[in-house]
Amino acid sequence: MHGPFGEDGTIQGFLELMGVDYTGSGVLASALGMDKIYSRKLFTQADLTVPRYTLVRKKKNQNIVAKNLKFPVFVKPNNQSSSVGTSKVKDKKDLASAIKDAHRYSDFALIEEFIDGIEVTAAIIGNDKPKALPLVEIIPKRDFFDYKAKYDEKLTDEIVPARISKVLTKKAQDVATTAYKTLGCRGFGRVDMIIKNNDVYVLEVNTIPGLTSVSLLPKAAKAAGISYSQLLDKIISFATP
Repeated sequence: MHGPFGEDGTIQGFLELMGVDYTGSGVLASALGMDKIYSRKLFTQADLTVPRYTLVRKKKNQNIVAKNLKFPVFVKPNNQSSSVGTSKVKDKKDLASAIKDAHRYSDFALIEEFIDGIEVTAAIIGNDKPKALPLVEIIPKRDFFDYKAKYDEKLTDEIVPARISKVLTKKAQDVATTAYKTLGCRGFGRVDMIIKNNDVYVLEVNTIPGLTSVSLLPKAAKAAGISYSQLLDKIISFATP
């Protein structure tokens, strides 16, 4: 149920019309979690830090977007998941093709600053009082944590708990919980972040993170002493009216 139609509020709205209970976030939180532009606007209002970015609408501004950019940058579709359509651009000459690729998936592309820091993700479970699980540190063996790296465990080292101080861990967990609550998420989710020095940058909230036995959320749960079956029980219990 990842990506468009599965994670963006579409199927959630359908299930609500059918009167069928479902796990995870509702229509609005799901839609916001998929939309990088509007979620980041809400994160900013909640005093969270997000990377600087520029928006490029399809067929517009193609000739001026490279001004004042410091490379490398990331180019991302506004409303895709699993890094689909995302490129790391190291040189101005490759920018146009990256934007074109992002526009295959969305009318809006984000050109985002590259933050050279520690990539972590925080799994969150709960409704009104969500709890952040141990942080997972992500070290891709490719140029970045792209689609292939996310689905081939040989291409990424995932270390839990993350190798950062307790103070910084607590700060990142608090940031993740705030981001989760800001979008109105429920049940379970995962917040992707970059830590540079003592700053925590929120990238996005995944409202339906992977739930395979080797996925990040189950790994974080295991580190917290929660077995896979117990995790599924919790997710189901959070969805019970």
